[in-house]
Amino acid sequence: MNKQIPPFGLRMPPELKEELEVLAEQNRRSLNAEIIIRLEDSVKREGQTCITAEEVRQIIEQALAKAGKESGV
Repeated sequence: MNKQIPPFGLRMPPELKEELEVLAEQNRRSLNAEIIIRLEDSVKREGQTCITAEEVRQIIEQALAKAGKESGV
């Protein structure tokens, strides 16, 4: 971790902190590193789950076409 990064205060429920501390220990990381890795993964995952309106339209068209074939319409 870069020592040049300024500290950032973070308030969280004690139960969550305890759970993160256990996970950090299991993963052999500091609490700070565990939080950063989990935040990075969350941001990356969110970017991967976004789909365009065009993709939604195609999914709906395919589902309607399949439903029409199955019902004999």
